[in-house]
Amino acid sequence: MTSVVHEKILRKLGVFSASEAIEAGFSRPTISRKAASGEIIKLAHGLYMHPKANLAGQDIDFIVACKRFGPSSYIGGLSSLFRYGLIDQVPDRIWVIVPTDVKSTESLYRCIRSTHDSRVGIVKYKNYRMADVSRSVIDGLYYSVKLGRKTAISAARKALREDMTSEAKLYETAKKVGLIKTLDQYWDIITSD
Repeated sequence: MTSVVHEKILRKLGVFSASEAIEAGFSRPTISRKAASGEIIKLAHGLYMHPKANLAGQDIDFIVACKRFGPSSYIGGLSSLFRYGLIDQVPDRIWVIVPTDVKSTESLYRCIRSTHDSRVGIVKYKNYRMADVSRSVIDGLYYSVKLGRKTAISAARKALREDMTSEAKLYETAKKVGLIKTLDQYWDIITSD
């Protein structure tokens, strides 16, 4: 492959794993050389990015998190609540909802292990997954001990007040995820004026 073709392929990949680069026709030594020369940026063990990839900074962090924790993980918790403008305080870590078998001690991430369906209420962006507003609210209420009860309730009330979700959408999401009891527990608090 010519260097122009290399450039186009890597730029299109954006953030990629070594295995994705190998699948695209690159060898491990080529990946290492490109990282050493600065042609690609090493983000973490086995994860790289083309420096001219058209990605926003926050998206890069989310992409890396989802690639690190697998296809069933998604951005949630305080990270999704902040992204939707439902809380004001910027989270000090990236909150990722992961399957129960995933473990991490990295300080950059706040992993919440979950057995709930990771396909319901998830927005699929090009390179990462994030809870939609309704799922973010439901998860926030369920994990209110971790997020802060006042924060979870305030976010839920704001989402309803600003028509970012509806009572029907919250109910439907909670039903599909199996968290009706959680929603019932907070219903009067979040729907009262």
